[in-house]
Amino acid sequence: MNAPMDNLRSGLADLAGDVNPVDLRDRALRTSRRIGLRRTAVTSALSLVLLGGAGFTAVAMTGGGAPAEPATTPTVSPSGQVSPTDPAAARVAGAYYLLRMAGDTKIELHVLHESYRCGTPDPGTCAPDIRPERLRTIDLQKGDHCPWNSVAVSPDGAQVAWVVGTGQSDGSGDLMVADTRVGEAHKLATGVLCGGSRALVWTPDSRRLFIGKLGNAATVGTVDAAGGAFTPMEPQAWKEAETLASGPFRGSVRDGLLTVTEADGTAPRSVAYRDEHDMDVVVLGVSADGRFAAVSTGAGDPSRRVYVAAVVDMTTGKPVEFAVGKVNQVWFQADGSMVVRVEGDTGTLYRLDPDRRLIAEIPVESALMNAMPFQAVFG
Repeated sequence: MNAPMDNLRSGLADLAGDVNPVDLRDRALRTSRRIGLRRTAVTSALSLVLLGGAGFTAVAMTGGGAPAEPATTPTVSPSGQVSPTDPAAARVAGAYYLLRMAGDTKIELHVLHESYRCGTPDPGTCAPDIRPERLRTIDLQKGDHCPWNSVAVSPDGAQVAWVVGTGQSDGSGDLMVADTRVGEAHKLATGVLCGGSRALVWTPDSRRLFIGKLGNAATVGTVDAAGGAFTPMEPQAWKEAETLASGPFRGSVRDGLLTVTEADGTAPRSVAYRDEHDMDVVVLGVSADGRFAAVSTGAGDPSRRVYVAAVVDMTTGKPVEFAVGKVNQVWFQADGSMVVRVEGDTGTLYRLDPDRRLIAEIPVESALMNAMPFQAVFG
């Protein structure tokens, strides 16, 4: 099963193969009708309720969720090794962003600032200092899912972007950018897609956003966060650059195969994978060395995914087991370490070393236990 707009990049990947301009608005409207029919066919237990939180990352989860062309047959490196990388040193400090609904018309943005007085989270050295902070409140129209689905904080933590729906059924709206704490929001662009798990992706320098736009023809590119200037890009180049904004690899699940490739779509490695309910899934993150791929929970709706059904070892094709418990969220770091959240434990985040051994526990204050973590930034 493959929803055409299951995520933003999946839809845009289809466009990359189109030689002639595509009327994406017409495509989106047809998709909307198909999704409506599909919703009636699945049970309420499997239908996605957006505000119930079936949808983050990271960037929310690091590592590309961009679609990749799968290998024709499942392949695994016989040596059990993946392509070597030269990862950056571990970034100790972290910022974990969370969303919480406040009634039907407001979204609260919160952050947990993580730091270590000893300068390192090595086991037994020192516990993390956690400073929660409530940031800005985002207003929305009742029933508008675009803001919740698209909120993205810049890597420097200074700005936040989101899409405001315009009442159309095409999954697009107005792109807004504001200071994370105070001040008015400014409209940068119109007709910006808000669907998928990575609707908006910041460039590493926090100056631009990767977006997809609707119009007479499908367009992808970047928009300047200061002045709103839009720079269109060739779809394949856009996919590569958008992936590299958060990691060197991207992944997809298609036709029973989980595939991880380089950011440019080369060097595919595939293993068998299907959602237990045969629902659509996306790859939310890939580790910096390409070994681990975090696959989302299944859904029948083109909404943001934040929760992980499995972290798959691409060298074996098997789910990874964690001593801390069943992982339902993961943020990969450049040095191979990771931060995870465990199913049934909303009060703690866990820092793990590259061998998945516990380094530190990060407490989440009780007031935020019902909030949805959707993005993590390290360094």
